[in-house]
Amino acid sequence: MELKDYTTEELKAELKRRVEEEKARKAEEMKTALRCRNCKHCVPNPRWNMMYICLARTLGKKFLRHYKVMLSQKACDKFERKT
Repeated sequence: MELKDYTTEELKAELKRRVEEEKARKAEEMKTALRCRNCKHCVPNPRWNMMYICLARTLGKKFLRHYKVMLSQKACDKFERKT
């Protein structure tokens, strides 16, 4: 069968179904991805809410500081999933 054999409404319905299916797949992938946004150690910076820090990773010897992270960044080896 070719495209001309289908009605416009059938084609629109099929496209809508595919778009909804893709949105659902991407939403599930976002929830299960190993990213900093899904880690329990990733919290907003108390001084500035636009930045996030990782409570599990520190840097510096004299003055300990936490690493700054982006929510979309790949998770480190200390990743623990939020519940």
